[in-house]
Amino acid sequence: MNTRMLYRSHGFTLIELMIVVAIIGILASLAISAYETYTVRAQVSEGVNFAASMKTPIVDAYNNDGVAPVNRAAAGMSPNATDTSGGYVSQVAIVGGRIEVTYGGPSAHQNIVGRTVSLTPYEATGNIILWRCGDAPQPGGALLQGGGAHQAPTLDPRYLPSTCR
Repeated sequence: MNTRMLYRSHGFTLIELMIVVAIIGILASLAISAYETYTVRAQVSEGVNFAASMKTPIVDAYNNDGVAPVNRAAAGMSPNATDTSGGYVSQVAIVGGRIEVTYGGPSAHQNIVGRTVSLTPYEATGNIILWRCGDAPQPGGALLQGGGAHQAPTLDPRYLPSTCR
């Protein structure tokens, strides 16, 4: 009888199983981090969508008066910024023609509570209004409208939508 046949392997060793468990743990921690970033990005998108709905009154006020509205009332909206709010957004204000979204609704992630992102109107040739969002660069050849400058977001840049980076 061959002695080699007596020492056959029967399964995995404890060390091999521990290595597999450690690898699975590392992959799970990376997946959780990526999912959290994805979730916060979705919450930030709510505020950008609210801001998008406010672009029309601002452009209308600009077309009627020749200047960007200084606040919500001048844009034909309710004067109270908290009238535009949601699960992740506490208020949406108009400041010197610029839309300011402040996060902090009842379901907002702790990393965005109290943080802001702004959308600023710029006028291009032919009275076309272009919008600058967050950290995005200024539209080429366009002039700033309204009374104030563009404000950099206080959100972590990784949470901004791609159009705002």
